[in-house]
Amino acid sequence: MIDHARELRGNSTDAEMRLWSRLRASQLGVRFRRQHRIAGYIADFVCLEKRLVVELDGGQHADQVEYDERRTQVLTKLGFRVLRFWNNDALTRTDDVLAQIHASLAEASPPHPIPLPRRRRGRGSREKLDAAARQSPLPQAPLGGEGWVRGQAPESASVSGSRAEDVRSALALRADLYALIRRFFFDRNVLEVETPILSQAGNTEPNIESFTTAFAGHRDAGSPERWLRTSPEFALKRLLADGVGDCYELGRVFRNGEAGRRHNPEFTMLEWYRVGWDHRRLADETADLAAAAMACVGIATTRVSLTYRELFQQALGLDPLAATADAIAAPLADQRIDAAGLDRDDWLDLLMTHRIQPQFPHDRILIVRDYPASQCALAKIRRDDPPVAERFELYLGPYELANGYHELTDAAEQRARFVRDNARRRARGQREVAVDENLLAALDRGLPDCAGVAMGIERLLMCMAGTDRIADVIAYPFDTA
Repeated sequence: MIDHARELRGNSTDAEMRLWSRLRASQLGVRFRRQHRIAGYIADFVCLEKRLVVELDGGQHADQVEYDERRTQVLTKLGFRVLRFWNNDALTRTDDVLAQIHASLAEASPPHPIPLPRRRRGRGSREKLDAAARQSPLPQAPLGGEGWVRGQAPESASVSGSRAEDVRSALALRADLYALIRRFFFDRNVLEVETPILSQAGNTEPNIESFTTAFAGHRDAGSPERWLRTSPEFALKRLLADGVGDCYELGRVFRNGEAGRRHNPEFTMLEWYRVGWDHRRLADETADLAAAAMACVGIATTRVSLTYRELFQQALGLDPLAATADAIAAPLADQRIDAAGLDRDDWLDLLMTHRIQPQFPHDRILIVRDYPASQCALAKIRRDDPPVAERFELYLGPYELANGYHELTDAAEQRARFVRDNARRRARGQREVAVDENLLAALDRGLPDCAGVAMGIERLLMCMAGTDRIADVIAYPFDTA
């Protein structure tokens, strides 16, 4: 999408250049953006503050009335006013066009579709499972529904531009999101904290690989080998055990081997903890934040909450907690999958990523909760029949955005899970990872009952920008960093 916007800006019409020079230099008191993405469209000029879209149409658009009307309806439904002018009007009657724009800006803004709230994090990775599916990827459901035309814009829509403008636009969107996040938690009295990026222990989760480095200083600082964090989880839990209370961190994390269209080895994670909450209450707050972020770019969302069991039953007619391994693998029989080393949970994950997840509607926030006990990670297990892990994942359209737990507080059980993780790593031929003894000591001191969640910021930005390329929402991807 960003590449397409760059192409449009690079082939500007005289009318667009003239109007943009006036919008950019005029004293209208608001900021306009050019070639701005909204709901999958690239709008010519947008004032987000006043929720106004200005479009310029060339003569060739006379036979595209239906497309223009559909596009206007989508934008209007999202709470935008749309003004349309012909190119000739912008060239010969520029002052009149600006007067109409100014008059529209003076009107009251339309109501916001979703007002801002008052105020396998393994949390893990499916990259290994994606590699196991040796096949052409199944078609992904588009981020848009009716009226959503990815990358489509009027033939005349173009304004000169450069990569610098694309990067600035992406960074401005990120800055806006950071401001929203900090306001969101400030209003809810959740403390922002900062914890170390380097630690003496790594992540034992078999589906996540850590980066390591070596400390060259004095040896009384402990082991010279240090691990770059894959999430701030362990340090944040130590703060909770020390009595800090509700807290969050917005910062960089690192995962080795995860590079591709939707992954970058270095990315930004938002993680927060709520004392005295369970996973269901935290899932609702996570959905509130995701909805507020999407509303900032004019995209309204709906919300659905299902148990893991209900999701599989509705989507595939399959009970994931009771079905045999053969029954779970059956819906993928027509795909070329290397089954070597895949266990029951691996097959369930493949069903989720390749059969269920691609069909999620683009504008729906889906909370999936109460996972199989075998997928507990660092969550508490509830002794239902069968037992389930008090864990949730949040999806926005086909993207998994967040993974949260009603957190395990038992130090002995946590140590046992670390040991099991390393046993699986040995069985796979992977290196064992140093166990975080500082975390285990904190659990021994007493971690309060709490729920925690990690959210991938780049994934959320991709949804906000209407792109499926992580490179579109970061300054420099891994191959050019």
